[in-house]
Amino acid sequence: MVAGLLLVILLACHEAGYRLGFRVAKVDDDYKRRVDMIRNAILALVTFLVGFSFAGAGARFIDRQDMIVKEANAIGTAWLRAMLLPEPQRGEVQTELRQYTTDRLELLRSYDTASIQRLLAKAGEAQNRFWRSGVTGVGTDREFANFMLPALNDVIDIHSEHLSAARRHVPQPILIVIIVTAAIGMGMIGYDNGLARRRFFILSSAFAMVLAAALWMTIDLDRPRHGFVRASAQPYIDLLASMKP
Repeated sequence: MVAGLLLVILLACHEAGYRLGFRVAKVDDDYKRRVDMIRNAILALVTFLVGFSFAGAGARFIDRQDMIVKEANAIGTAWLRAMLLPEPQRGEVQTELRQYTTDRLELLRSYDTASIQRLLAKAGEAQNRFWRSGVTGVGTDREFANFMLPALNDVIDIHSEHLSAARRHVPQPILIVIIVTAAIGMGMIGYDNGLARRRFFILSSAFAMVLAAALWMTIDLDRPRHGFVRASAQPYIDLLASMKP
């Protein structure tokens, strides 16, 4: 949907530029050279902006995936250490961590804002419960507390880090500038073709498709919750499989 819309916009700008250039009377070589210079400068800027944004979006996507692995490892560590707690705190903490992991998996697969907000609120409540159970379980044993509580604290801290990473995107004004610049670049290609009285449709369309694909993938990687490329939930799935009651 997004890729198709971007392609239509780029081709429409090319056609508008072509028709504008076609209406221009015969021009001298100096004017043609200046048009070529401006077109090449704009396309170079488009290449830089798209490449820079694509690299940033890809890096953030990898960071989010790494954060999932990090969070799953932290929950798994807390689960194992909870085995040393006395009952009933052992069962309480492990039950909370198992449900917490299930909720993390559901959160990763959620699309609508209402479900996301509900699961985030539920995560905060679960953190309070397993922390209280952990504190009660370690009692006054300072050495045991220093062993057990940091594992639970890591689960809480990584939740905040993961949330921050998920909310980190290319600012919308920058995306708008990139798309507008790309549209102007396609318009300049069309204008140059109009001056030559030839559309060069296959070549121009091929470039428009490549450019639209790069723009789409940048947007898609930058917003994995709504895009085609989504972060893998396998670390949570593997963790749940290992959490035997």
